[in-house]
Amino acid sequence: MKKYRNTQRKPSTRLPFLALIFGLGILGIIISCEIEDDTPPPSAYVAPDPLPVIEGCPENPVVNDINTGMDFECGGPESSFFGEKDGALTLEIIDNPDASGINTSEKVVEYVQTEGVEPWAGLFFDLSSKVDFSEKQTIKVKVYSPAADQIILLKLEDSADSDLNKEAQSITTVANQWEELSFAFSSSDTDKYDRMVLFFNFNGEKDAPTTHYFDDIILTEGGDTGPPVVTAEPEFAAPTPILAQSEVISIYSDAYTPITVSELPTEWSGSGFEEIQIEGNNTIKYFDLDFTGIVTDYGNPTDLSAKSFVHFDYWTADGTELGIKLVNTAVDPVQEGLVSVGTVTQGQWVGVDIALDDFAMDRSQVTQILFDNLAAETITVYIDNLYFHDGQPTMPLVAAPTPTIDAANVISIYSDAYTPITVTEFPTEWSGSGFEEIQIEGNNTINYFDLEFTGIVTDYGNPTDLTGMDFVHFDYWSPDVSTLGLKLVNTAVDPVQEDIESPGTIELGTWVSVDIPLDDYAIDRSQITQILFDALGNTANVYMDNLFFYSAPATEPSAAAPTPTIDSANVISIYSDAYTPITVSELPTEWSGSGFEEIQIEGNNTIKYFDLDFTGIVTDYGNPTDLTAMTHVHIDYWTADGTELGIKLVNTAVDPVQEDLESFGIVTQGQWISVDIPLDDFAMDRSQVTQILIDNLVAADASITVYIDNLYFYN
Repeated sequence: MKKYRNTQRKPSTRLPFLALIFGLGILGIIISCEIEDDTPPPSAYVAPDPLPVIEGCPENPVVNDINTGMDFECGGPESSFFGEKDGALTLEIIDNPDASGINTSEKVVEYVQTEGVEPWAGLFFDLSSKVDFSEKQTIKVKVYSPAADQIILLKLEDSADSDLNKEAQSITTVANQWEELSFAFSSSDTDKYDRMVLFFNFNGEKDAPTTHYFDDIILTEGGDTGPPVVTAEPEFAAPTPILAQSEVISIYSDAYTPITVSELPTEWSGSGFEEIQIEGNNTIKYFDLDFTGIVTDYGNPTDLSAKSFVHFDYWTADGTELGIKLVNTAVDPVQEGLVSVGTVTQGQWVGVDIALDDFAMDRSQVTQILFDNLAAETITVYIDNLYFHDGQPTMPLVAAPTPTIDAANVISIYSDAYTPITVTEFPTEWSGSGFEEIQIEGNNTINYFDLEFTGIVTDYGNPTDLTGMDFVHFDYWSPDVSTLGLKLVNTAVDPVQEDIESPGTIELGTWVSVDIPLDDYAIDRSQITQILFDALGNTANVYMDNLFFYSAPATEPSAAAPTPTIDSANVISIYSDAYTPITVSELPTEWSGSGFEEIQIEGNNTIKYFDLDFTGIVTDYGNPTDLTAMTHVHIDYWTADGTELGIKLVNTAVDPVQEDLESFGIVTQGQWISVDIPLDDFAMDRSQVTQILIDNLVAADASITVYIDNLYFYN
């Protein structure tokens, strides 16, 4: 990030005196050099210039204390930028360009965003101390914006731990005119934050240069402003829980079967109640919420003594303080415990996991659960996925799936399954993410922690040509990511070309395989040099594996199966254009677990089995086939998605029926494969074979397609 010092220089009346001192100094150096010319050279270190003294200001002004106010008349704190991408951000303290209306001060801050910065670009600076909100809860900022209806976001952070943060928004109402915007916080935010982050035109278009001015940042009395401006209701459903049903005691969630809940809500709740659907997901809306209650079952209290956490997801546009209470009415006197969720984040789904040990009570007979608005005014809160559990997984316990794409069709960046191309920077030094390579079940895996964005450089001197590839693939696992994108960059052209695509709906707590068509990237893909994972304005912990590009394998054969060369005199044929078949009375059988179609490939008759679980052929029950003189069974197969295949021979002429199943061995995809299995491998009487079955050996899978030709027995 670039850093700029914001203090302004003014002419000093001490200049003639300093010039005299400077001249005497030079004369002294000349004399010294004449006396002694073998002294070592001075150190290369040059002390920084002291802050200039501005007329009317103290020699060391405090310019970053929000409690006394920041007016920028005597300078400003050192600021840093983020999100510059292809543009630039600059900041300077200048003369007020419009000293009128509510702001007639001499100096203001000019903040310029050029074309090409990220929608979430901004600046931050450290404050002199943690902000005290015990008496005053509203931060006010004077802003001069080039347009109305722009979101200005003010975020406070702990400078030592950016995960501890809270943000508020306000919207400009006028253009090219000073106005004062208010950002409401809470007394519970006291002594938490000592860094201020500002976003101007947050998430707006950044396709042209813009200039904003701001001034007079001050902490004022609370209660004179509305809550932060955010969307009034959630646009998306709460995240789907990732724990198994057996690991939870569920009260409310589409993901689980709940225990008995006799009152939801209770008649004594101080809240409006409505059950709504968001993206097809049942969700509770508590409006005018003071408090609200749920009763499980007074006659059968819920034993939570074996559970460690209570979980729920909340979304609110106006809530500032929220708590959850557990009550045991089965004891006398009644026991209860109320715990706050901590800092409330507005305008997004927030998952809360509170340790049950925080509830100082007997949890063996819980009968009531209450949500409590801990602030004075009523609010609206959306709730989903209320359950008790033993702990959420924070990292994958199993390795990512092993890729099955043929290496000949792959350009690999990172995967144990393939040999990678040259990768010169992984990660790049400019990545905004922690990086660690770990092993999961012996498989190398990347952990991007605190991920904002992270970059990979293949080779600037030898860009990667992706024009022959169809898809980019990667596997991710995350406990908390909400948005994710993959960006490809071509730095070999001028101007640089880049595009970012999202994998779609995010899933948490499981490995997710992503395949994005490269045609979705509106760039020249012939010289790719950079690949970036981006949390799209959020921060998350993401595990990644199997990042590669590939050409889509064929889904059906383009050429016919090989023509057999065995002499027909030595063959008993079931299906092949090369031979005259024996009598086959059922092909396929009506009890086959497969779709069936006979097609032609290059004029050659071929069987297509689709949705294959198993499929049967009956030769002739009245005239069984004697295979005792044959030594092998032969079959040609082609599949794009099969992984395990077998062939079964059945003798129904004996009692009990005899049968045996043999595997094709390792299945190769995307080409015709000839299989020859010795008949001695089949441990059965082969003198009266009546049935032949092709079997998908993957249990409970009936999704594959297999093409078959040249099924015969020979010696």
